[in-house]
Order: sequence, then C-alpha cells, then structure tokens
Amino acid sequence: MRTAATLPYFQADRADPARLSPRLHACAPRAALPWCCAVSVAPYSAVYFDGRFVTPSGEEARVPVTDPGYLLGEGVFATMHGYDGVCFRAERHLQILARGAALFGMTLPVGIERILAIADEAASRTRVRDAYVRVTVTRTADDARPMLSVISRPLDVPSADDYARGIASTIVSARRIPPACLDGTIKMTSYGPQVLARREAASKGIGPGEGIVLALDGSLACGTMANLFVVDGDALLTPSLDSGCRAGVTREVVLELAARVGLTAREERLDPSALFGADEAFFTSSRVECLPIASVDGRAIGRGVHPRAVAMRAALRAVVTEECTRATISERRGTA
Repeated sequence: MRTAATLPYFQADRADPARLSPRLHACAPRAALPWCCAVSVAPYSAVYFDGRFVTPSGEEARVPVTDPGYLLGEGVFATMHGYDGVCFRAERHLQILARGAALFGMTLPVGIERILAIADEAASRTRVRDAYVRVTVTRTADDARPMLSVISRPLDVPSADDYARGIASTIVSARRIPPACLDGTIKMTSYGPQVLARREAASKGIGPGEGIVLALDGSLACGTMANLFVVDGDALLTPSLDSGCRAGVTREVVLELAARVGLTAREERLDPSALFGADEAFFTSSRVECLPIASVDGRAIGRGVHPRAVAMRAALRAVVTEECTRATISERRGTA
C-alpha cells in the first residue's frame, strides 16, 4: 500500500522541530520568518475527488506522496465565485485551466461541461449567496489520467466598510516573475511566491494581506492575489501583461465595462508614482470583485472617496446577475 497524504491542505509549518531527526533539526529555522504568519483555512462545504463527492472533511480524498502534483506542483487550478449556486464566467476560467493543463502536457480528465456542472453543484452545497469554488487538475504518479478535484466553502468577501472606505495596502519586496520566464496568465499549484508575498503584507499589518507586487523593472504589476487598476481622470489604467500580471477573468470583465461607467481603459506600463497621483485605485479578483485601495504604505490614495470603483462594482454585479440568471434559466450545465 502506498503512503498517502490527506487533502485538501497540509500544514508543514506546524511541525515540532523537537520531533525532527537530528539531521533535519539542524536545517530547521530557529524562529519563524517575519512574514510566515498563520493562514486560516475555513471548513469546506463540498469536496469532489476521483469522480465523486466525498465527505466535506476531505478525509476520503487522498493522494500518494509520490504524485508529481504533490511533490513538484505539476498542476493547475481555477478559482471561481459562485453566486447562488452558479459560478460566474466559469467557461472562461476553465478555458484558461485547460490551456494551463496543456502546458504541462495534460488534458482535462473530463469535459468542460461536466466540470461546469460539478463546480455549480459544489457552489450550491455551500448554501450561501457567495461561494468560493476551486477546481484543481494535477498529474498523477502513474502519468495516467490527471486527477480532478473541486472544493467549495462560503466565500470570505470583504466587509461593507472595506468597500465603502477602501483598504490599506503595501508594496512587497518580492517581484513578479516575468512572462518570459513563466506564463503568468495561468494559475499553477506552485503558488509559493504569491503566498509569501501575501504573508509579508500581513506581517506589515495589512489586514486582508493584499499587497502590491512590482515587475522586475520596478513598475506596477498586480496585487499579491489580484489585479490592480488606477483611475486618473477619465482614464482607467492597469499594468499590461508584459509586467507579468495575470490576465484575470475579473480584470477582463472590468476592461469590457470601462466605457459603461464613463472611463477609457488602457493597459500600459505604470510607475508606482501613478498610485499616489491617482484619483482612485482598486483591486479586482473573483473574490473581491472591485475593492478600493485607501492607502499604500501609509500614503493616502486620492481624496478618500471611490465613486468609480463603486460604479464599476455595480456594473460588474449587474453582469453577474444577468449571466448567472441566464445560466440558471437555460439549465445548460446539467447536473453533477
């Protein structure tokens, strides 16, 4: 029997150094790195693994420790926002997932329509308005059909106060990997750089942990786990993909909606000084939608009001309602 590791997560940072072998103990850090803060993991509402939904605890979902997905991070994932049991723009998320799998020489183990149905069912099982749904595809030890897993839980969305006042952020020390080195438009399970950047932001007292990452040339790239937008007059500016930022699905929608809220969208190289001369700035992602930034490293952004970010989020919500309602009515995704 092969040794197995239990999903959905593994907390190596909680190992007791005193219980390590002498050789490993010599390599263990004497103290936690300053930004290695604890990361909370909310209970899951649904876990789909190896062709079926299993108990939400994930105890039945096991992978061998010899799996390349576990050992080497040979896998890709998509994070979606489920609204009342329907994942927004799931097809687009899964197209990117399929392209990422192909980069690793993998094909999706089942068709996109089937994954759509599973993802929507996982979102429904949370029984909440806003659901976090993650679809993961990893290479298996025998290099046969890739492993598909889907997990869901209630989404920890920002508070009404965060949306009204904006959040504090910080520029982190880690730089974004350039696209010449790694295709930043897909989400790989090797997510260490983003996790460390987020923990560094949290160590500076940034509550949500959403920091700002620079490109190698010092220009703006993105948030630690979000895209970044700046409003300057009637211009809506966002770092170009040359910065290494991800071509996020929410970023894509915001660019589509710019004209609807009276803005002209441009993708270009942005110096960090653009933040402090801007009228507004905000993060975008499936989780936060459009979240205003009140300050960066203690310096206020704009005048402390965020009318364009509020208008953009309202426009985004209108599209969500329209598309997710249409998806529900058409019943195009079948059942899981």
